Amino acid sequence: MAGHARGRWRPSRNICIGAASVGTVLLLWQTMSSLGVVPTVLLPGPVTLARQAVVLAGQGGAVPFQLEHDITLTMVRLLGGFACAVALAVPLGVISALWPPAGKLLQPVFAVLMAVPAIAIVPILMLITGIGNATDVTVVIFTAFVPIAVYVHEGVKLVDRRYYWTARSFGTRPVDVFRHILLPGIAVPLIAGLRMGMGYAWRSLIATESLTALSGGLGYSIFQAAQFFDTRTIYLYMVVIALLGFGIEALFRHAERRTAIRWGVIASGGSQ
Repeated sequence: MAGHARGRWRPSRNICIGAASVGTVLLLWQTMSSLGVVPTVLLPGPVTLARQAVVLAGQGGAVPFQLEHDITLTMVRLLGGFACAVALAVPLGVISALWPPAGKLLQPVFAVLMAVPAIAIVPILMLITGIGNATDVTVVIFTAFVPIAVYVHEGVKLVDRRYYWTARSFGTRPVDVFRHILLPGIAVPLIAGLRMGMGYAWRSLIATESLTALSGGLGYSIFQAAQFFDTRTIYLYMVVIALLGFGIEALFRHAERRTAIRWGVIASGGSQ
């Protein structure tokens, strides 16, 4: 019995503090809305937003299952573009680190691209690819690509070259060198780069959807709601975006920590 009690999960102190903080904000928010401190039309309370979520997530809204539809479209655009960014950035990051001429050529390009806000290229993309999914996905690729490539490049640079050249001198195949030497060495920087790239891509996609999406999406619906001063939908979608972004960030942080523990970068009982 005592062993069963010891094995029971208990929320950590940080989780309790975070939950209390969020609960306090929601309580103050609802109180301000209920007392009319701020007009309800400008600051609908959490209860109102919950009711709006029920309407938009069911068949009662102007568009049936609108909330699920918008979330699905945004996530498909995000994951599709992010997968393309990873497929491009990881090989180029490795090549730029292992082959000096490529590094001299690509590093200035990475630096320039990092300095350009994604929203600045949207007008050009609209002229090239038109309005629609192509522009949204391209923005995700553009914003996610550079952080991933840079982190992979730096991760490969940290790998002791003696391991690499020793393996090659014994005739080890390049694919095995990558799997057993480079991949463990770049695992933590790679996850960090993925987390950074996903964060940039998420924010850029929401902004771009409000300008270019034609068939729904979270950013698109916020822009449409603003045209009719539908603050309930605007605030609801802001909350949904925040929750999804927090969830994505939490998944990558967990993966980064587990990877660091797996390769001995931090101890399993350490804190991040």
